[in-house]
Amino acid sequence: MRHTSPLQALLHDLVHAFQILAMDGQGSGISGHLTARLPGARTFWSIPYGHGFEEATADALIESDFDLRTVTGTLPCNPTLNIHTEIYEARPDVCCIVHTHSEASLALGVIGRNLEPVTQSGALFHEDIVLFDEFEGIVLDKKEGASIASRLGPNRGILLRNHGSLVVGATIADTTIAATVLEFAARVQLQALAAGTPKHLPAAEARQTKAFLQRPDVVDLRWQLLVRQARRHNPHFSPERTI
Repeated sequence: MRHTSPLQALLHDLVHAFQILAMDGQGSGISGHLTARLPGARTFWSIPYGHGFEEATADALIESDFDLRTVTGTLPCNPTLNIHTEIYEARPDVCCIVHTHSEASLALGVIGRNLEPVTQSGALFHEDIVLFDEFEGIVLDKKEGASIASRLGPNRGILLRNHGSLVVGATIADTTIAATVLEFAARVQLQALAAGTPKHLPAAEARQTKAFLQRPDVVDLRWQLLVRQARRHNPHFSPERTI
């Protein structure tokens, strides 16, 4: 049986995560962020600045330090990833971060609304998402990244007013799943608001649903389905690093 190192596994999953989010319509051109690191590492992996999610392959990934300097690879890191480095500094438990400008999550932030527990799948974020009700422009320094990290606190997700959404997690799989769930739940909430007054899930039932959705076996089954779908959607990308 072929041995896979933790780094090889991370890069393999990261490429699939990029493809899954591209398939979900969350690429955001060159403005989307997806990074991952090994537990405790002070470097992280991403695609180079200027690349789209759908262009991700294992060989294209770069490793950067917390000053956004490329340490593995030759291409530059996205200059707005201070959001990620400040979260990694503040949250040792976080090994993956997704930030996109997907439409429904962005729209909720624009109207100053946080995600509400109105869908079963959206219960994943019950009592675990906050609204950053400020807009500080393009995040080009650590101070602005630290503001977002501070508001995120111990939560799984944050909606950034006029900017988009951000989701964190301990693994690439649970973070990617959560990002797709957030966009779906935000879209349903907006539709419900347009049609009437949304009814919230009862708190106890929302917590029970959240616990089920967080079970490792459920996360794994959902992740494997997304991986299969991404491979069918874009059969030409390479998830294995050859350099």
